[in-house]
Amino acid sequence: MISIYQIHYKQPMAIKVVRIIVIIFLFIAIFQIRANCQLYFPEDMVNIKGQLVDEITKEGVGYAQILNMRIRGGTMADAFGKFSIQADPSDTLTFKSLSYKDKKVPVAELIVSGTENVKIFLSPVRILVGQVDVQGVAPKVNMSGIPIGKAVNVPVELRSDYFASKPTALTAIFRPLSFISYHLSKSEKEKRATLAAIRSERDWQILSLVYNKDVIQRITGLSGEALEDFMLFCNAFNGLPVNATNYDVEKRIKELRLEYIAEKTNNK
Repeated sequence: MISIYQIHYKQPMAIKVVRIIVIIFLFIAIFQIRANCQLYFPEDMVNIKGQLVDEITKEGVGYAQILNMRIRGGTMADAFGKFSIQADPSDTLTFKSLSYKDKKVPVAELIVSGTENVKIFLSPVRILVGQVDVQGVAPKVNMSGIPIGKAVNVPVELRSDYFASKPTALTAIFRPLSFISYHLSKSEKEKRATLAAIRSERDWQILSLVYNKDVIQRITGLSGEALEDFMLFCNAFNGLPVNATNYDVEKRIKELRLEYIAEKTNNK
């Protein structure tokens, strides 16, 4: 059986051991921190002058960055790659430039070199690009010297057999047969009528964006047969151009509304 004296005797010994272990760990930690810490003094700073040079072309690498990560600062090289920076002998400088690999150089190595203007070579980044096939389309060279006519957007089936446009009065003198055929030929009249219908349909599609039954109903407030009757009157006398705006349409419809009422009143 363990006596009360033995319990009281063993407990202080365990506490002493724990205290000794804690003191040892604290001593090691403090020693490690002091070993990693280093004091920097202004009188220890050295001025580093040098030039960044392309490893292949041996030309200066302009406007590169020289960084000292310890002080979170740095400088920039000039257009010829020359630079000057102050640093501690224990620092490490990082050199960065677009299209070049980053390079880290300890200041101690730059001091050991013994040269006043040290040269630092940067390796350019080389990227292998796969094969690219380029195809272009260009107009053929006119070797004959004959001018090339402008393209016509009129379908071949609807082109005139005689003239590209309506002939003038002088054409009746110099080319009377073609002039007569242009005006009297049935096929020529059908072609012109078809082209006119196509242009009218295209113009109406553009005009219908701002001029239609819904627009007239909104402006006049008409509905039913009255709206249908006034719509026919507008289609016959609107005189609106293809490029008419909303303002032009509204103004013209109001004018036609007054003319329509005056006409209905006179007919009564």
